[in-house]
Amino acid sequence: MKILILTLTGQRDKVVDELLGKHLREYGHEVWVHNYLNAGRQSVPYLKPDVVIVPMVGGKFKLDFVQLCKEWGCTVIVRRGEAGASREIFNKMEPDRQDITLGHWDYSPYVDMELTWGKEFTEILVEKGCMPAEKLKVCGAFSFDAYFLPENRRGEIPRDRTVLFATGWSCADGIPELVECGLPEDSEYQTVLYNRHRKGRDIWIHAIRELSRWFGEKWRLTLKVRPGERTDEYVRKLGDFVKIYPQMHSAIDALKETDILVHTGSTMAIEAHLLGIPSFNFHNVNPDSLLASVSPMVESYDELEWNLERANINQSNINESVYHELQQHLYGTIDGKACERAAKCIHEHIDDKQIKTDIPNAWPKIVKYEDDLDKIHLEKEEDDIDWLCPACHQRFYSFNPNVTMLKCPYCGMVIERTNRANREKGVLA
Repeated sequence: MKILILTLTGQRDKVVDELLGKHLREYGHEVWVHNYLNAGRQSVPYLKPDVVIVPMVGGKFKLDFVQLCKEWGCTVIVRRGEAGASREIFNKMEPDRQDITLGHWDYSPYVDMELTWGKEFTEILVEKGCMPAEKLKVCGAFSFDAYFLPENRRGEIPRDRTVLFATGWSCADGIPELVECGLPEDSEYQTVLYNRHRKGRDIWIHAIRELSRWFGEKWRLTLKVRPGERTDEYVRKLGDFVKIYPQMHSAIDALKETDILVHTGSTMAIEAHLLGIPSFNFHNVNPDSLLASVSPMVESYDELEWNLERANINQSNINESVYHELQQHLYGTIDGKACERAAKCIHEHIDDKQIKTDIPNAWPKIVKYEDDLDKIHLEKEEDDIDWLCPACHQRFYSFNPNVTMLKCPYCGMVIERTNRANREKGVLA
């Protein structure tokens, strides 16, 4: 079978999807791993796959994608990049946060199988979500598989004490209507998230500046943004004294040259543990109390400084009982074999199956999203500015040079014109 895996983020998902592809090839399948948001739509007409594996369907343009693939005869499989939530935490969530976690759009008619992490959230999906139980397959903790590979162990590298700040403020720079994929654009909860993340980011930037001031000569400070988060503000305020990784830099490569991790309630705390790295949750933003407490929580700058000075850089400081609970109630098994189990599920589903596709040679050019038609031209006029959609590769034009964000009229992808100088320095994707 010809299988196309569309990976969402280079810094988090690509290493997982490459591993999944490796195991699928062992069954004899022909497998490609392509970027989902940049030219993912073009990959389907070009490669004409039998099977398409995509991230969670968290937006209208993603729903349209799987719908067309299914209409063309492809077997469509979703691989969740996030674990979801434990039952206890899910029940405590605000309804809007539950909506984000489940997936706002009903994609069940167009998806043949969904690969999930743990059993508990899978049961929630059956009860509250859109997918029936027979289409859901529990595989374990995908994101941690790579940390079990011998080539990804952390080696002894002579260097200054290196502290990695893994940010968690992906909503801080967005227009409130667009900051949280998977919710309707008129949701008031998006504004709540925007304000919450702006405040948290300011606290972090102040703390990093202070640490640089007092420890910059003996500590090496690095920073990595969360998938989907922009680096502009960090470059502007911290770029002179903190190494900022490019957005597409993988978490595993950053952690391999790190001695201490600072996060905001992130799964990177588990990744750090698997590499023997201590971590601290500074100004937690994660609503899951289990994940928030897997490493020591600190709220003030003074607490952060005190802990960083005294951390044992050769030993994880994970809370073992919480780590066990996380596997029971959230992640599923963390053993490095989730991708192997997923590949087995996929192979068994398509083995001896007759898949007949009728895929065109180009993605259909149809105006489906009319939200911004008062700001753009479909055909170029004098003095218009060119826009090229990275998702469907269609061109359109704006007549206002001050507009920096538009929605593609053909596929609905929100496109932002980024600062070219920063992009050339490698700090923007």
